[in-house]
Amino acid sequence: MKILPLSAALLAVCLAPVYHAGAQTRYTTQPVGNSIKIDGTSSMHDWEMEGGLIGGFIELGAGVTLDKAQTNLAGLQGDKVPAKAHVIIPVGSMHSKADHLPGVMDDLMKKAMKEGDFPRIEYKLTEMTFKGPHAAGKPFDFDTKGELAIAGKTNKVSFPVTMEPLDGGKLKVTGVAPLKMTDFGVEPPAPNFGLGMMKCGDGVKIIFDWTLKEKK
Repeated sequence: MKILPLSAALLAVCLAPVYHAGAQTRYTTQPVGNSIKIDGTSSMHDWEMEGGLIGGFIELGAGVTLDKAQTNLAGLQGDKVPAKAHVIIPVGSMHSKADHLPGVMDDLMKKAMKEGDFPRIEYKLTEMTFKGPHAAGKPFDFDTKGELAIAGKTNKVSFPVTMEPLDGGKLKVTGVAPLKMTDFGVEPPAPNFGLGMMKCGDGVKIIFDWTLKEKK
């Protein structure tokens, strides 16, 4: 697989679900207001990787309107939202919060995730379902299905997300995606640290806050 330069990839590419004719609303990532975390466990202590760089876009189909004052969502096809999205997270932008082992966890996880060959985590939305009714003034809740690529392996994943319209045509998307490292061919690190071996657990959670803005 050919790897595109990161600068070209961050705002790139698309999925291709079928839409009804009409104008779609496209939201593109913003340089600030983003947070991505990977939470995990080990035999010694919990650990966390975090970063602030998320690239990509979300496009909502014709007629879909996120109006916080309404109790329903316009533009639905049954309970499905016509939408497409592509998310890109550079592995190199993630860093450990372990103050007692500066840089060590970074190196371990990036090696386990095969950063040299696969420098990006990528996600493509394949289905989004509205979880109504919507409480006026609150964020909108959805169930999503998509394809997540980590370390060169792509799996189908499902997890809930919320979308909150903000002032200035912005949109905040939040979610938590639980997964197992071994499902993506990533061997949980088990380094030797002086007094013994630390064995990382297989299960992790990807937690994200993503800020986008409507592209006029």
